[in-house]
This record gives sequence, C-alpha cells and structure tokens, in this order.
Amino acid sequence: MTPRDRSCRIAIAIGLAAIVAAAGVVGCGSLRVALAFAAPACVAWLIAAATLWRARALAPAAAPLGLPTWVTLGRGLLSCLVAGFTFLPMPVGALRWLPATLYAVAALADRADGGLARRRGAVTALGAHLDGAMDALGLLAAPLCAVAWGRLPPWYLAVGAAYYLYQGAIAARRRLGLPVFLERVTRRPLTRIFAGLQMTLVAAALPPVLPTALVTPLATILMLPTLAFFARDWLIVVGSLPGGPGAAGAAPLTAATARR
Repeated sequence: MTPRDRSCRIAIAIGLAAIVAAAGVVGCGSLRVALAFAAPACVAWLIAAATLWRARALAPAAAPLGLPTWVTLGRGLLSCLVAGFTFLPMPVGALRWLPATLYAVAALADRADGGLARRRGAVTALGAHLDGAMDALGLLAAPLCAVAWGRLPPWYLAVGAAYYLYQGAIAARRRLGLPVFLERVTRRPLTRIFAGLQMTLVAAALPPVLPTALVTPLATILMLPTLAFFARDWLIVVGSLPGGPGAAGAAPLTAATARR
C-alpha cells in the first residue's frame, strides 16, 4: 500500500469515527436519535470518501496527504455533520446555533486551505479537485438540513444537485466517446462571489433568526445566477459555446481549480 493510499484510508476512517462519536453525543443515549443523525451524515461522508478515493491518482503515490488537503477534508466532514441534523427536529436553546456554526466554520476554512497550501508550497491537483468537491458537498448537505427544517425553499436544493448532475453528465459523455471540452471552462471572480454568497446565505438561514419571508425570495434570487453559470459551463463543455477568457463559468464548483 502506498503512503498516499494509506493516508486516504486513514482520512476516511477518521471521518466515519467522528460521525459515530457525534451521533453518540447527539443521541444522548437514544439509539433512534443517534441512527437518525448518523444515517444522512454517513451518506454525505461516503460521497466525500468516494471523491477522495477516485481522485487520489492526482497525487504522487509516494506522498501522503498534506496538511492543506486534511483541512479541505475537514471542511467536508463539518458539512456532513450538518447533514446529520436533517431528520432531527430543530434543536432548542443554544444548540439551535450548532448546525449553522459548523457550516460557517467549514465555509470560512474554504479560504484557509488554499492559503495554507500556497504558503507551504503544497499546491496540488488533488487539493484543487477536493476543494471544489467539498464546496459542492457543503452546498448539498447543509441546504438539505435547512430545507427539512423549513428554513430554505425545496427548490434551493437544485444548487447542490447541479454539481453532481454536471459531473455525472460529463462522465456519461466520456463513456459514450463524445467530446468534452472541460479545459475551456475558465474561472472568473464573479463565480467565486456567488459561491461565497450561497455559503453565507445557507449559514444565515440555518438558525431560526431570519424570517422565511425574507430567506425564501433571497435564496431564489441568489440561486439563479449559479444555475446559469452551470448551464453556461455545460454549453461550453459540449462545444455549443466558445470557452477560454471571458467565459464566466462555474469552475469553483464544477472543476478542479488552480487555487492550490
């Protein structure tokens, strides 16, 4: 077993152990509550684990995972813990802030891992790929909880689903031998701005503070540009639109970026 594969297996095992431990704490002796927490959290972490395992070839076999990549995986784990609250009633008291706090930390760490990689000279293709994938996982896992609690409208889940539909469609085209022009999709500042706005919105919507009469229209308005970026990226990928400089693109949520 290579050092890289060993690190990946350790990371996956640590994530599962953390979810089991968190389920025990949340359950407070209730097996039903613990299982209700663990089920969605484990499903979300399995998505993260599968992403890591499939992408591990982007890193040298002789090199274990670096600290920035561990931070990126930690972001994904925090989002998975938020997903664990999906089938539970909204907590009362100070606990009602816990899912929002977990996701806010994950969103803030989105900047930390890239900066850490650049300072340490540890910019890798694996880290860049995981960075976008963990962003997408967070925008699926956390909104699931918010929608279940009535804090976000159900159609907002399209934001989280778009990444996986996009990636699945690309994989399908490759299996069919159809051309894929992913290299033409460029990263533009506007997409990072809207990605940050989505994360901020989800973190603000999770606690029962902002009225849903405000959150629902705001979420609907903010999701439209992001979905438009995905649609534009798809047209570029299939060759229906030219790419390269000037293409807005949804690269931070759809493709490996050069951030690290």
